[in-house]
Amino acid sequence: MKIKSFVTVVAFAVFAGCVGPDSGVGAVRHETKQDQLRVAVYVDRGARNIGAFRWLELTARAKGVAATPVDGAAVRSGALNAADVLVMPGGSSVEESRSLGPEGREIVKAFVRRGGGYVGTCAGCCLLMESSKGHPNMLHMIPFKFGPSGGKADMSVAFGARVTELAGIKKGAVKIRYSEGPVPLPSTEVTDARVEVVATYNGDINTQGEKARPSMAGQAAAIAGTYGKGRIFVLTVHPESDEDDHYILKGAFSFLTGRELEWDYPQRRRGQLAVGFMCDDSFGTETAKLVQRLVTEGEFDVIPLNKAQIEEGFLRRVDAVLAPSGAGSVKPAVGLYDGNTARTKEFLSRGGRVFAWGRAAEAAKGLESGVTCVEDAEDALVALRKFAAEPVADTVAIPAKIGKPVRVGIYQDENNSNIPIARALALAPEYDLTFLAPADYVNGGLEKLDLVIQPGGSCTAQYKALGDKGADALKRFVLDGGKYYGVCAGAFLALQQSRPDRPRLGLVPFKGDDPSHYRGSAPIKVTLTNDGKNVFAGSAANRNVLYYGGPVLVPGSPVEDSDVKVLARYAGRIVNTCQPESVEEMVGKAAFVGGRVGKGKVFLSCPHPEKAENNFDLVRSGIKFLTGVAPTPVNLDRRRGTVSVRYRSSDKASAQFLFNTLLRDKRVDVWPGKDLNDLPHIDTVVLTDKVSDTDAKRLNGYIARGGRVVVVVDAETKRETAAKLNGAITVDSYDKVVDAILK
Repeated sequence: MKIKSFVTVVAFAVFAGCVGPDSGVGAVRHETKQDQLRVAVYVDRGARNIGAFRWLELTARAKGVAATPVDGAAVRSGALNAADVLVMPGGSSVEESRSLGPEGREIVKAFVRRGGGYVGTCAGCCLLMESSKGHPNMLHMIPFKFGPSGGKADMSVAFGARVTELAGIKKGAVKIRYSEGPVPLPSTEVTDARVEVVATYNGDINTQGEKARPSMAGQAAAIAGTYGKGRIFVLTVHPESDEDDHYILKGAFSFLTGRELEWDYPQRRRGQLAVGFMCDDSFGTETAKLVQRLVTEGEFDVIPLNKAQIEEGFLRRVDAVLAPSGAGSVKPAVGLYDGNTARTKEFLSRGGRVFAWGRAAEAAKGLESGVTCVEDAEDALVALRKFAAEPVADTVAIPAKIGKPVRVGIYQDENNSNIPIARALALAPEYDLTFLAPADYVNGGLEKLDLVIQPGGSCTAQYKALGDKGADALKRFVLDGGKYYGVCAGAFLALQQSRPDRPRLGLVPFKGDDPSHYRGSAPIKVTLTNDGKNVFAGSAANRNVLYYGGPVLVPGSPVEDSDVKVLARYAGRIVNTCQPESVEEMVGKAAFVGGRVGKGKVFLSCPHPEKAENNFDLVRSGIKFLTGVAPTPVNLDRRRGTVSVRYRSSDKASAQFLFNTLLRDKRVDVWPGKDLNDLPHIDTVVLTDKVSDTDAKRLNGYIARGGRVVVVVDAETKRETAAKLNGAITVDSYDKVVDAILK
């Protein structure tokens, strides 16, 4: 491939042996652990969003590190003379270059050339590339130019053996957050640079309907080497976003400085105020200093937020929001008001508060009661402390069921993703929800139901659990007049069989295009058809919906006595975030279908609209299409002073306890799901399922930091989970869980 030949001929020939352990090039500037490593974190225009917050957090909490936020003016005034390493976060490389200015750009180059270290992610990588029409005034410190990016996803990145030699980073593929970062392409040689590619993209995405373009697979995703006497380690992805990937950052600092950095992680304390910190804009030095104070002093549980997360419903996880005065061209309050005004108003109406200052206060002033506009960050902290001491208002009560609700059953196993839909139907007054174990399908459990929901997870596992008799009972349920809602794996289950080793129900005249391997996951653009515009009345015609390895539908054989139409098509071209082999294009293929089958009705959702609050109207419309009744939105918002709980459900009993008891207890704030990325903001984790060795390692670290883990051991197989955890609390029945949480 082109990138490999370039590295071999241009870079590697002069780099190999020059940056190895015994090279003497780019000599480490600090010899003893007693010396503080001086790190400058760039926070001016262009360096923005949650990645910048994470860099400020990690460097502020690093042991033996003095972290100083700097802007363009500080760089131009000589701030890098007192620095060993410059961190350039993601955001916009064009804006980063502009805020540095011509003088600042030359100072950065001189800083590295004379022996400084440079670590950059995403835009911070692009900033070092060759200038182009769309990216003027780049620093051209590495022999690469910008290639078109493809979207946002957790992208597989393959690290080679060389990165282990240089930085101690383990070889192999790892998924790392990618957010429209650069695709570095070979360009003009740089005299002072001796660099090589140490990681490549292990997949490809092109999710917004762009024209066809060269694949990202095999192109550079991380570059390391020397520039003059200094060292560079840049990545196109965001390892700062996820604790699991922080070993990569530690390797980068090891390569740059010879230091083995360590940092501790914050851990929420019971009763803390959960505070969202808006990160859409660039920080500026004063706001950055506030971030450093908040994450090191630990007075509040601080959660970085941006517009996309608010669209997904993250305001339900916080008590208050800080909207700071930013330094960039993006309005600091954009995440709260640009498309999210209704969510912000709802947040304020249930007792949440927004504290804004500077330019954010100008944007928020007079919009709603509950927004407090103050002069500066110190005033915001005073107001925040006062709010924390105020009495807690009661939460909204769950409405009573109507006289004759729609009877719905939802399939439950430890792999599925039914929680968002189950929560909506369990709380809606128009629906009566029950959970279905595989045995229920063959013992008459479907007879009294109007609607069955087959959620995401594993289609093969669902069919195997149901068996041929359960699958036949489900198909007969639909043909005799029942309603079927299938999402992802549940959509796969309803299709025609396209491979002999994958049995299906054959309810609809569609099959999956069945690539030879798993595509992966990413938000992808979908476009409603004319039929879809009728079903999804009032919904935008073009949406970004999370795709997670679900079906991509193509026509199959006709199905007798059916009328199933395409309601939406994929408008993006490629999701392939797992491996370098090419896959078929998705554009134009069906993403949502629905219609009559026999006396019944089906609705199939191939992607996951239920995963984000801003797409949940698609879920409600799909359910209404089947039953004629849209579930009324009822939210169980966070109540100040409650215990934050991550709940991992598994079997039918665990799901029944979650929805019938735990979610309705006002003393706890439940975040159901498998994800463990947000453990610093969780008081207690409740496990009813098995855990992997990787998860057990994360949970043991969480327990050591003061977190609590409760393991439900109501079956012998679940004892394996408890045995992997040091200091977990075990209970033998669900009626003891709440006491264990609150103890």
